Amino acid sequence: MPRRPTPCQRAPRGHTRALGIRRLARTLGATAALTVLTALSAGTAAGQVMVNPVVIELGAHQRAAAVSVTLSSKARTPMRLQAELLRWEQDLDGQPVLRPSDTLLVTPSIADLQPGAVQLFRVTLRGTRPAPGELAYRLILEDIAEPDAATGSGPDVGVRVHMRYDLPVLLAAPGPVVNRLLWKPCPAPDAAAMAATPPLPAAACVRLFNAGNRRVKVQTLVVEGDGWQQRLVINEGDNVLVGSERAWRLPLQAGQVGALRAVQVLTARGETLQAEASGF
Repeated sequence: MPRRPTPCQRAPRGHTRALGIRRLARTLGATAALTVLTALSAGTAAGQVMVNPVVIELGAHQRAAAVSVTLSSKARTPMRLQAELLRWEQDLDGQPVLRPSDTLLVTPSIADLQPGAVQLFRVTLRGTRPAPGELAYRLILEDIAEPDAATGSGPDVGVRVHMRYDLPVLLAAPGPVVNRLLWKPCPAPDAAAMAATPPLPAAACVRLFNAGNRRVKVQTLVVEGDGWQQRLVINEGDNVLVGSERAWRLPLQAGQVGALRAVQVLTARGETLQAEASGF
């Protein structure tokens, strides 16, 4: 059994960095942050790579921001990082849908990073803001360096891992925050689909659409029917980006039948939002 560190021992730097990324996952939402966690955990296990910040935010009156990548002097090989900015949307399950976009510019697009060096990548807004609400993007930094032939032999040679950093970029909405959620029941499955699959446990299926101007992180979803109420607690929280639609299934107890009448959301910020019934 591995020894537990004594109070005077410090946790390894890679371990504390990974813990920081896990906290980020709880703050922003797991979809983007867990991708960062996967990359950074591998890179910082040997203390070789540091990315700061791991979430890039441009305020309502801010046109540029920067992210730094530091490669430790202990690294044995350089990195060649390719930078790409993509529009970040979501599907009904909250999975990222990435699309090309020219709203933001990242420079440089490719950078060579030697051991011990620091590289800044600058994210800049082109022109005017394209929408009144918060916009979400992903900054992809991928190591595209080819294996070094000079280090291609010897007892320590293993598989070279190409690092890929997937960082959320959030462009804040101008003006005051507006929280507005719309809801509707999920469409009933067609008869052919129901016949082809085993019967599912009784559940209420609800869709939410974020019609406000800021992402909403759903911590608890509350649905009400005729004389009953059911809650779904989401431990890490689920983000609903501006202009995105999400769906959830809530298990129902015996006697909880009939149409849905109301939907309420408790957010990670401590807000209680009453969603409006709508057909979208």
